[in-house]
Amino acid sequence: MHRPLLCLCCTAAAFAPLPQRRPAALLQSSRNPVPPEDKPNRPPGIDPTQLPDASTAAGVAQILEVTFVNACMQLATGYVDTLKLFIAAALTAYERGFTVNALSLELAQCPTQTAGRPLMQEEVDLRTVWLSLVYLTLANVRHESEASEAVGASVPAEIRAKFQTFVYDVVNAAQGGYTLESLKLEDMLRRQGTDSESLGAVEKAILGQSMRVVFLTLTVRDEAAA
Repeated sequence: MHRPLLCLCCTAAAFAPLPQRRPAALLQSSRNPVPPEDKPNRPPGIDPTQLPDASTAAGVAQILEVTFVNACMQLATGYVDTLKLFIAAALTAYERGFTVNALSLELAQCPTQTAGRPLMQEEVDLRTVWLSLVYLTLANVRHESEASEAVGASVPAEIRAKFQTFVYDVVNAAQGGYTLESLKLEDMLRRQGTDSESLGAVEKAILGQSMRVVFLTLTVRDEAAA
């Protein structure tokens, strides 16, 4: 029986963040990244040179499909290399003006099943949340896009309602000097008037990973511009 990816992501929330290493070269337009530096303790990942071309929505969707599954599995070990590849692909999609809906349609038609089975609905929903978090973060910092209004407005309404203020607060905290290690989820929730004790373990884990996605989106954006 396959272990749900959502469980792996929730398990990952229990791991303390490991020191970050410089990631692979990031997706820019249709250029794929080079493989990350090999490390003896690196968990199994993917070879970025084998990823599809990122110049089309279909190509980006294939990258999102394979990197999402691998990122969920890798997060359980405390590493974020593959999650950063997912974010880099989403950043490329944002720059090219591919909407969340267009990518979701391509993902639904993607023949690849990296998990070895069709994703469960909650896994598809989590992938959409991650993609939307990248878009909300990039819109918040006014990142350039070929269709900035369209991509910014393409985040599903229910995700925007739940996460827009959350993303705004995390971005402000990051710009104010906080790091992922120093910013506590409980503090973020308190700022929004939410009692963390009222949330279940799974919801806390998802919010904790959401905070990580926002921070890493800012990191990926900065490193792509360097």
